[in-house]
Amino acid sequence: MKKLIVIAILLIASLTASAQNWYQFGFRVSTQFPLNREYAEGVHLSTLRTVHFGGYFRAGMHVYGEVGFGYQYFKNVFTVTNPEGEQEDMVETRHLVIPIKAVGDVPITKKIRFMPYAGIVYQPLLQVTENILGFDKSNIENHPTLLTTGFDFRFGFITLGVDYRYSFHHFFKGVDGQRPQYIGISAGVIF
Repeated sequence: MKKLIVIAILLIASLTASAQNWYQFGFRVSTQFPLNREYAEGVHLSTLRTVHFGGYFRAGMHVYGEVGFGYQYFKNVFTVTNPEGEQEDMVETRHLVIPIKAVGDVPITKKIRFMPYAGIVYQPLLQVTENILGFDKSNIENHPTLLTTGFDFRFGFITLGVDYRYSFHHFFKGVDGQRPQYIGISAGVIF
C-alpha cells in the first residue's frame, strides 16, 4: 500500500511539473516563532512551541486564489506576575486553521518558482488545556484572525517558505496588550 501511494505521488508530481495547471493543491507543515511576548500586563510568554499541518487548494493562472484547512497547536509557557509573586505553567491551545490567500506564481527557472502571497488566517480556538494560571476559553480569544504575508520557493513539487503573521485580536479577550505576531517557516509538497 505504501509503495502504491509513493508511486501515485511521483506520477502526479511528474505530470504536474511538465505543464502549468490552472489549479494546484498541496500539503504543508510549519512552525512559528513569536516576535512579541507581553500579551497583557504581568503576563509574559516565556517559551512557545507550535506545529501546524494542513492542506490547500489553489485556482487561477499566474495569481491563484487559495483556500486551506489545517490544525495547529501551541505549547505556551507563560510567566504571570501578580502581587502574590510569580507563577509559571504550560498552556496548550489547539486551533482549526483556515487560510484564504492570493498567491503569485513567478517562474525563475523551468523547475524553480517564486510564490509570494498575502491573505488572512482564521483560527478558531478548539481547546485549552487545564493550567494553574486560570487561562481557558472564557478569557482567551476564541476567534483570532491574522494577517499573513510571505513567500514560498517551489522546487518541482517541494515547497519551502517563510511567512509573517499579525493578529487583529489581543491574545486575551478585552485585555490590552501586544497582539501576537509570528515569523514562520514551512515545508510541503505541491501538485
